[in-house]
Amino acid sequence: MLTTTTTVRQPGGVHAVERAADLPREGWDALTGPSDIFLTCRWLDVVEATAGVPMTYLWTEREGRPVAGLATATATTSVPWALGRPDVVLRNSAEAELPGAAEMLAGVGDDPSKTLMPALVAGGRHVGSTRVLRSPEATDEDVESLVEAAEALAREAGLASVCFLYLDEQDADLAKTLDARGYLSYTTGRYSTLRVPEDGFDGYLAALPRKRRVSIGAERRRIREAQAQVAVESLDTADLPRFAELESGLLAKYGIDIRPDQVLAQIRQVRDCFGDDAFAVVARAEDEVRGYGLILRHGDHWYARQTGYDYAYQERTGLPLYFEVLYYRLLEEAASAGVTTLHYGLGSERAKRSRGCTATEQRCRLLRL
Repeated sequence: MLTTTTTVRQPGGVHAVERAADLPREGWDALTGPSDIFLTCRWLDVVEATAGVPMTYLWTEREGRPVAGLATATATTSVPWALGRPDVVLRNSAEAELPGAAEMLAGVGDDPSKTLMPALVAGGRHVGSTRVLRSPEATDEDVESLVEAAEALAREAGLASVCFLYLDEQDADLAKTLDARGYLSYTTGRYSTLRVPEDGFDGYLAALPRKRRVSIGAERRRIREAQAQVAVESLDTADLPRFAELESGLLAKYGIDIRPDQVLAQIRQVRDCFGDDAFAVVARAEDEVRGYGLILRHGDHWYARQTGYDYAYQERTGLPLYFEVLYYRLLEEAASAGVTTLHYGLGSERAKRSRGCTATEQRCRLLRL
C-alpha cells in the first residue's frame, strides 16, 4: 500500500511501514502480552514470507516509543488462507448458524466475495484474538487514530471493506471504538485455552469428571499397547516434509487446498524465525511418523499452531493420536516447563471442552467502504 519501506507519517501522528523489519521491533514487541504471539515481530516475519500479500504496520508513539500498534494485511479472493478472508469467514459462520452471521450475510448480498473483497484484514492475519496492541500509556485516541489510518489505507487502495475477523469478547474497549465508527458484528467462533495445573498431569486428570478420567486412561493404554511412541522433537532434526504431507491431508478434509510444498515452506520459516521456541510433539509407529503437533513458545504460554495425522493408519488402528499428541503428552511437557496456558484456537470446541478447555467468543467487526 505504501510506496516506500521507510517510516511514513500518517494523519493523527500515526507511523506506517510495510515490512516488520522496519518496525521499532523492541518497542513493538513490548506492547505484546502472553496471548499475542501472532502479533510479535518474529511471527509477522513468518506471515510476510508466506502470505504473499501487502502488509502495513501502523503505530503511535510517546517520547519515541510505540504505545499502540496495528498490523494489517490485504486479502484478495486469490489468497489460500481462507480463514483470513471476510467473505469465506462470513459464509462459514452463517452455515454454522453462529449468532448474527445469517443477518450479516443477508445484508451484504448473495455473494460476499463481490461486496466485501478485496479487504483490509486488521489486527493481525491470524485466527483468533485479532486486536490493536496498546500499552498502559495508550489512550482511546491512539486506538481511534490507528483504526482511522487503517480505513484511510483501505480507501486509498480501493478496497471494499475493513475487518477485525476475530475480536475477543474480552477486548471491550476496541469493540466500543469500532461500534462507534459504524462497524457491524457477528460471531466467528470461540477460542479455546487450557490452564496447566501446577501439579501437572495428575492435577489435570483430577479436575475432570470420573468418566473422562477413565476414558483417558484407556486411550493412553491403547497407544502404549500399539507401541506408538510420542516424544518431543526439535524442528532442526524432525521430518518436516512428512509433517507437511500430513497437515496438507488434514486441511483437505476441511476443503482447504494447500499443497505439501506450501505447508513445508511455512514450517521451515517458523523454524528459522522461532529457533528453539518452536518444537514438535511427534507420534511414531511402525517406523513412520503418524501424527505431529507444531508448538510455539511465548513466555509461559504454548500455542498448538499446526498439526497433521496419517488418517489411513488411524482408520486401521483406531488410535486417538490427536489427543495424545496435543493434550496428554503436551500437557506433561508443559507442566515440567512451568507453562501456565496452552492455546488451542478456534473450532472443535466440544472436543476441546471435554478435555478441560475453556473458551471465549470471537466476533468479526466489519466496515464496508
